[in-house]
Amino acid sequence: MYRDGDIEKVLLRLGIDGSQRNREITGLCPMHLERVGRQDNNPSWSINSETGVHHCFSCGYKGILLGLIADVLEFKTKFDRPDYEAAKAWLQQEIEVDFEELAKQLEELRNAYVGPVPRPIEMSDARLAVFDEVPDWALQARQLTRSAASNHELKWDRKQEAWIIPIRNAESSKLMGWQEKGQTNRTFRNRPAGIQKSLTLFGLDVLIDSSVLIVESPLDVVKLSSAKLQLGGLATYGASVSQAQFDLFRKAEKLIFAFDNPRIDAAGEKASKEMFAKCKESGMECWFFNYGDSGLKDIGDMSKEQIEYGIAKAKHFVFGEDAIYG
Repeated sequence: MYRDGDIEKVLLRLGIDGSQRNREITGLCPMHLERVGRQDNNPSWSINSETGVHHCFSCGYKGILLGLIADVLEFKTKFDRPDYEAAKAWLQQEIEVDFEELAKQLEELRNAYVGPVPRPIEMSDARLAVFDEVPDWALQARQLTRSAASNHELKWDRKQEAWIIPIRNAESSKLMGWQEKGQTNRTFRNRPAGIQKSLTLFGLDVLIDSSVLIVESPLDVVKLSSAKLQLGGLATYGASVSQAQFDLFRKAEKLIFAFDNPRIDAAGEKASKEMFAKCKESGMECWFFNYGDSGLKDIGDMSKEQIEYGIAKAKHFVFGEDAIYG
């Protein structure tokens, strides 16, 4: 079904390393952690380079290429099931596909899994011990101090050259999982897949300030801490803000939203407008970070002086969209 090199190309885009022998490509199981609660340290997974059928002989994870794509990229339906249509659309952008054959494989997929998926063992901070300390060069690249990175418990995946960013329960601070964010590549995953990061905020466990800057990226929170500004930072793990997150940060005495620059980023613009409407509806006082004419996307790209300016010139909440843009 697949042409020579197609599967290898897809695996590369998914961030899965493998070595090929004849028709089989072997590597570390990409869903081992989600199924059994630990990483696959010995290559036990393989995928056929012609059919896309894959199988882990250790944890039992198996299926076809569409299922693999949906699982790794976390394409989910509203019922929290793999979204094969989204996987199909993604695959179509990467390679030429015989969709009649794909339809047959989708039918086969219904019988690909036998028995329930094992429940992952409970998360604990010991999971983070397998990762390394963040190297100096990565800290310097993002203008972060080691003390700030340590305070927020950042770790490093040396093989993937990726940041390991803890996700903790909003009430108990118990480890729920983590994000993997590549520094030299576009790796970006939530572990375990499907983790409910929308129920918490990054930085909540170490926040001591009553004035809070809300950002999208956890690394921007660490940037604020590194700059030793007179306010704390919380991150929503993206531009989307859930009701649970809104309820958490609305308790701040002074709240400044600093989503990605709404002048140049569509997602940041949407998030800012939604928060404006939400605050108006709730009768809540807040401010919006002022990017001015910097032309920069987020505070991660800004100097300490630029961030201080954006905070000092933040637009107070009023009933008009100029409060967002300034």
